[in-house]
Amino acid sequence: MTDILHTKALTVLVADDTSANRNMMTVFLRKLGLASICVADGREAVDAYVEQRPDIVLMDLMMPEMDGFEATRRIRAAQRGEWTPILIMSALNADADIVAGLDAGADDYMVKPISFTVFAAKMRTMQRLLAMERGQRELLGRVQAISNAVIDGIVTVDETGLIQSANPAAHRMFGYEAGSLIGQNVSVLTPPGIRSEHDGYLARYLAGGPKAVIGTVREVQGARAGGEIFPLELGVTELKFEDRRLFIGVLRDISERVRVREEREQHAAHLQHYHDEQQREQLLARQIMASQVNTEAMNDPRIHYSVMPAQNFSGDMVVAATSPGGRLYAMLADATGHGLSAAVSVQPVLPLFYALVAQDTPLAGVVSQINHMLHETLPVGRFVGAAMMSLSADGCAADVWVGGVPAVLVVTADGRIRARVPSQQLPLGVVESCREGCAPEQVVLAPGEQIVLHSDGVTEAANDAGEDFGLARLEAVIAAWPARQRVDMAKIALAEHLAGASAHDDMSLLMIDAKAADSAGERADPSI
Repeated sequence: MTDILHTKALTVLVADDTSANRNMMTVFLRKLGLASICVADGREAVDAYVEQRPDIVLMDLMMPEMDGFEATRRIRAAQRGEWTPILIMSALNADADIVAGLDAGADDYMVKPISFTVFAAKMRTMQRLLAMERGQRELLGRVQAISNAVIDGIVTVDETGLIQSANPAAHRMFGYEAGSLIGQNVSVLTPPGIRSEHDGYLARYLAGGPKAVIGTVREVQGARAGGEIFPLELGVTELKFEDRRLFIGVLRDISERVRVREEREQHAAHLQHYHDEQQREQLLARQIMASQVNTEAMNDPRIHYSVMPAQNFSGDMVVAATSPGGRLYAMLADATGHGLSAAVSVQPVLPLFYALVAQDTPLAGVVSQINHMLHETLPVGRFVGAAMMSLSADGCAADVWVGGVPAVLVVTADGRIRARVPSQQLPLGVVESCREGCAPEQVVLAPGEQIVLHSDGVTEAANDAGEDFGLARLEAVIAAWPARQRVDMAKIALAEHLAGASAHDDMSLLMIDAKAADSAGERADPSI
């Protein structure tokens, strides 16, 4: 079998209307030793595919002239028996978009932004599948060439079912000596279990029955002289003369073709099994991650939160716990990226956070120890932005630390932003020791006030028009609704802003009530 991974460099067609994306893909492909052809829209992609026949296609969806869905369909229609992997690369990550892309003919779907590590793994997978497909196609081509080089078996049968002639290839195919088939009933070439029925088929047809066999090519089973049953491809043509009718059967032994087909079916079953196992493993991973969160602590009536992942796994984490001394500790963490890789980065924080809270560790110590642990365990380039706070037992003061996430807001009972605690520190895990950077800012709180933490995925959530949700919209929601309803109303506002568009980053909100006021925190619903 030819190894296409080593005989020549593969050529990859990149279709993306953004030059920066095309340049990035060119660099990625060059690192992998692959050649690239770059085009800026779907129509150019179809033309380039027809003219240059690349080995792999990377297809953006939202492009001028012709979008990626239609370009994918046309490229599939233009294939001439060969299989060309098509991978969609798009910022659209809703289930409907992914399904539409795959239904259009794509083989895989990657959501932007795309890391080189994931991209390289995807390309290695496509190269392996392409090698397997081309190897199978080469094998089938060899079988076909052998079959074409040998004259097919040709058998002539009269109206009574007796063999009138059979060429040498037919005798060899069925294991008979030359000429020994002449005069025998054609049913001798069929398996014993159906020989008695064969004459009935012929009689019914001669009596005006349906032409179920004449003029068609179908797969049947044949029986060799030694009793071996094997698959045949059979085509029957009828010749009508003045005084008789003859039936000419062209037979081809397709044992090799059937073997290859069965191997391919087994391979497809193995791929499906791999996919199912991967889905089960992801479900298990989500269950394990969810089990590490202290959900009982999150039921504190002072806590209001929401985590909206951009993918199956969230790189954002919202946790809270009360110390033995009565202080309420809370943290909103945002790991680099999103999806499983981001979720794995932030997961080690959980047990350490709970352990430190259980020891009534001051917030500066919590920050310092979590930073040290992440610096020791995360690979280079991975870090965790976070906002942390600890609320005093009486709810009148809080320590707040912010590093690498949007400013923490202090909201009055009537919804005004009274203070902001901006991010003046590096994200966790960037440097070995934060030293002075671990010191929190102290905030004095009035009854009815609320502390608001959020990830940048909230304010940077962009709709199809490219417009961000923005801090102003978030603050408007905060001003319009009482404390207990702000998280839910912010989620509704985000959904209305996105209008069906997929979020590109995880979106998280965490709001902590200070000491309750007698009446200030319960304003009338503005919709009433």
